[in-house]
Amino acid sequence: MKIRTLLFPLFVLSSVFSCSAPGDFGEGMQYAKVRTANPLKGFASWEGDAENDVPHSLEYVPVPFDEVLVSPGECDFSVLEEKLEEAKSRRHQSIVRFVIDEPGAALHLPDFIDVEKFSYEYDGKTFLSPDYNDENLLGEIESFIEKLAGKYDGDARIANIETGLIGHWGEHHVFYCEENEDARVTDDTWWRFFSAFSRNFRTTQISSRSPSHPGVSECDNIGFYNDMVCSDDDDDYFREMLSSAENLPSRWRKAMVTGELAPTVQEDFIKRCGEWAVMEKFSGRANEFHVSSLLCAAAFAKKCGAIERERILDASNALGYEFSVVSASFSCSGQNLSITAEIRNDGTAPFYYKWPFEISLVKDGIIGEKFNPGWDVTKIAPGSSVSFSVSRKIPGASGCTVLLSIPNPMENGYPVSFANKNQDKDMNGCLTLFKID
Repeated sequence: MKIRTLLFPLFVLSSVFSCSAPGDFGEGMQYAKVRTANPLKGFASWEGDAENDVPHSLEYVPVPFDEVLVSPGECDFSVLEEKLEEAKSRRHQSIVRFVIDEPGAALHLPDFIDVEKFSYEYDGKTFLSPDYNDENLLGEIESFIEKLAGKYDGDARIANIETGLIGHWGEHHVFYCEENEDARVTDDTWWRFFSAFSRNFRTTQISSRSPSHPGVSECDNIGFYNDMVCSDDDDDYFREMLSSAENLPSRWRKAMVTGELAPTVQEDFIKRCGEWAVMEKFSGRANEFHVSSLLCAAAFAKKCGAIERERILDASNALGYEFSVVSASFSCSGQNLSITAEIRNDGTAPFYYKWPFEISLVKDGIIGEKFNPGWDVTKIAPGSSVSFSVSRKIPGASGCTVLLSIPNPMENGYPVSFANKNQDKDMNGCLTLFKID
């Protein structure tokens, strides 16, 4: 919609409209499931790999290290840029991981980095893992992280960056060659690695595969990714890692938790996600670990009917935040308009970026006034409600409909949708709060 400014005549109004507790508030504030994709949460597809129309806002973007580090201390981010733009064209924000050792595929190590390499067997073939402790490699990794942050920290096209890089698939282990002590990553290497991410990224969410690795507990802006969610043995191990330091179990409050639904259970889960017992286990893990998003290729692998589509969407939307407005009110005195809204988060996690709210006053489909009320979406913790208020001088508010929205800073990205009946009623991407009569 093309936005035009409309000037309304001055008025004097003194009235109050309010919606109270659930069950008593107006029809528009009633709870209603979100039936579209919400940003920064839910199931993610592999980059560009979706065979159905299940709504989603995220895709997983792996990037070979040797395609971005082109010479000593010099990066060429054109490959990453192309991937981010392709995802953006699908309205998706990207979960990015850089990979050096990819079992079953290749060693993505730039030729100019001369380090010892350790052979290992995987799927009947021989592959190589580099010596991550060698200064020739570790120094280049640190320099790369600094340059990556300098260009992409705060880039709205990126949902989060997984630290990756070290270990098989960037999963922070060298399982297939760890019998060779020289192949193991030292504590000092882990400290330097995680510290490089922590000190260089101040806005973009960063997550690590292994909460218990040296340095992670001290880097309080690094979250986690669990690549085997709903695998019982692996979830037990993840719990064990979280218990290795006092501050790790609560890290989710300020740093995002992501990962992958265990590949071993994905196909069966997608077939049975309409069953109560299956969803109970899935929701339990999502709540326990406060998961915002999960890579789940099986959710998008096949064409599906309307019922299956809705079941997959329900499972996807069980991850991350879920906002609803439980009450809203306004009062007017002269040209001064005061608005109060109580917003609840019934999801598994906070919203981690300070995307601004917008309040719009609309008459006859035209936005006459739009402003940022200064409310902080990151303060709405799971299982809690926050009451926000704002006052503003607005001539001519009589007859206007008041809309609330949280736009996506990425052009054409999905806005935040509220779990309310009046979401998108008067304008796409906006929740209708009330009309000022």
